[in-house]
Amino acid sequence: MKPETEKAISEFLNFIELVSGKLRTEKKRRVANSLLKAFSEHNGRINAYEMGSKDGIIFKIAEENGVSYVHAYEVLKELIDLGIIAKTLKGYELSPTFRKRVYRLYKALGDL
Repeated sequence: MKPETEKAISEFLNFIELVSGKLRTEKKRRVANSLLKAFSEHNGRINAYEMGSKDGIIFKIAEENGVSYVHAYEVLKELIDLGIIAKTLKGYELSPTFRKRVYRLYKALGDL
């Protein structure tokens, strides 16, 4: 992954923490960062089996960050609550609604 992408993800997570009060702890931000990187590597979509199987993404992220898989699922739920990730019938994807909101925000900031 490009360093610019990693920097953008970490700045974005800090912004979310300041605005919403979610992802408050450093541990949660690390797990959220890992989840967003995984979505980036999988073109924005991950099926449910790939996410939750014993060899799946959640368990790998939990091992890498030294947290329980329950904690990783809690972070995933917070990302869903924030509207960053959407839960679909087949699994999870980066929320298209969220992308539209970010685009509108950038457009509005450009108009200022």
